[in-house]
Amino acid sequence: MGTPALAALAATVLALASASARAESCTGRTRAGGRFATCFDLGNRLSVTAGSDGFGGALALRQVIHFDDDPDLVWKLEHQIGEVASAGIAVGVTGLLYRGRYLRHTRDGHLVLPFGTPKKVFLPFDIGGLVEAGRVTRRLDGTFELGIVKTAALLDLWRSRDFRRRFAVGPVARWEVAVTSDPIVLGHHIVAPFSAGIANLHAESGNGLTVADVTLEAGTAWSTDGGWRPDARAEASFERIVVAVNDRPIAIVVGARYATATDEAIASIGARVVLFQARDPRVSLR
Repeated sequence: MGTPALAALAATVLALASASARAESCTGRTRAGGRFATCFDLGNRLSVTAGSDGFGGALALRQVIHFDDDPDLVWKLEHQIGEVASAGIAVGVTGLLYRGRYLRHTRDGHLVLPFGTPKKVFLPFDIGGLVEAGRVTRRLDGTFELGIVKTAALLDLWRSRDFRRRFAVGPVARWEVAVTSDPIVLGHHIVAPFSAGIANLHAESGNGLTVADVTLEAGTAWSTDGGWRPDARAEASFERIVVAVNDRPIAIVVGARYATATDEAIASIGARVVLFQARDPRVSLR
């Protein structure tokens, strides 16, 4: 057997050993020899939540797009569809039709400019965008706030090839409408034409048991009933998986949100149950 063949065999053995080690680190064993997952995929799942502010649910999806002509380049796409954050008697309905976050990542942080002779520009951050549509929030006074659309250009300063960490900042634009429910009447409009900024900090543990997310928005917005005025809002959430039943995790979820426009601060605590989820690729149940 020649040297190239030996090298190929050694590489194969090392790859298999590495894969086995990763699987063993995310796979637990019962005394009877059964296997169970100890790592979880937080981004591909259908879950329901029950807590102090009511009940809700969400469908979360993640995908990574690779390119054959540039193996170092990936697009990380996150989708949340039909999210209902709360539907309690006191708080009302807080929901979101769609949220998408798209981030472009390269290992060396380069961006190719295709004008004339193509040139590489090296950046100390990843770039991307955020899109939201159909957000509904019930205020404590009984009125509703309908978020028609929100979009932001993002710079991810905490560059990562996976979804586990993110510190993204950028300008944000949004259009919202106030709605009264009895009778249903459209009220004043609120528009922020990239006159506000957004900062989002996201961190997940390597095994997917713990995740924290904080989002801050601040700037100015124009309203049909008051002109330009300062506007700020904040949301924070923390999730910790405490048990899994048939490899379906159950987590404790703590959240809080605040908006200066209404001067409302709402906190919540509850439990999230995953109904369906993609298995973490590091888990081996065979």
